Amino acid sequence: MAVLTQQQAEQYFSLRSMDPMKDLGGVADLIEEAFAHDLDRAGQNALQELRWLSRLKPILWWMIYTNPEHTDFLSGFVWEEDRKIVGNITVNRTKVSSRRWLISNLAVSKDYRGRGIARSLMDAGLELVRECNGASVALQVRSDNEPAKQLYRSLHFNEISGTTYLWAERVPPVEVTPIPHSLILRPRNTSAYDMREAYTLASAATLPLAQREWPLRQSQFRLSGSESVTNAARSFFGIGQPIYWVVEDGQRFVGMINVIPGKWRRTHKIELIVHPDWRGYLEKPLISRALFYLRSWRNRTLSVKHPAEHTDAVEAYKELGLQEKQTLLWLKREM
Repeated sequence: MAVLTQQQAEQYFSLRSMDPMKDLGGVADLIEEAFAHDLDRAGQNALQELRWLSRLKPILWWMIYTNPEHTDFLSGFVWEEDRKIVGNITVNRTKVSSRRWLISNLAVSKDYRGRGIARSLMDAGLELVRECNGASVALQVRSDNEPAKQLYRSLHFNEISGTTYLWAERVPPVEVTPIPHSLILRPRNTSAYDMREAYTLASAATLPLAQREWPLRQSQFRLSGSESVTNAARSFFGIGQPIYWVVEDGQRFVGMINVIPGKWRRTHKIELIVHPDWRGYLEKPLISRALFYLRSWRNRTLSVKHPAEHTDAVEAYKELGLQEKQTLLWLKREM
């Protein structure tokens, strides 16, 4: 069997740092191949931006050499074989000077999988984080991607949380399921009490590990008085006002749902929180009310993202006519 010299081997395969000036086009092709069915609008826009930058070399050169912070998203490694980029990993800080890092776009071309390329790329990415004194590194993976999950577990990544994405091409027709008689359903208002109760409910419903990664703040649950003016304008144009409902048991919030009709034929959104003590009882009543409210704009699409561990809600959404697009898991490794 012939033995390749180092020079000959480099002509056929190599793991190296990504060079934005020459690699962006090949990386964009690889990302499109690997994630074609998973890219949302933001992902598609990011892919177009990569292609745009790959064609405008003077602008890319200016970005790299005048303000490297703006091109942090271009750092990482590629695997080149047969003079073609067949593997890629992006490794960057969550923000400038942060010790927390993100790994994204780990992709290997279909014809080159099963040969350890993904592991080599991951090893290189982790070594970069280690050399830069990173404290932790996180990534996302589809819940049904078993080979990738096995790889990440073998590299000591642990699951933090998951998000299930659901959608419907149009608002499905429903009958409203009644709220349990012992509870009170009412609109959420702008008071400090409602803000505190909403925050307390969200804290009880969110996994501790997820809260440690993305701490909740009371201000996130404040409803502004200025929304009344916006809502009046939405009603005038027939767009539909956002609705914020809460469910109380006489002492606390035990459920909460926000319904945001899409503007100008854009996508409707629903956000649901249920206290762990009431899971299995409030999901269908609240979701069915939300869908019933949206019936006046039934021909618009509907989009939901919900914590994957809240399976009662995911199943209720599906039972009421939504389809699951995908579930993404957040994994993290301490360095």
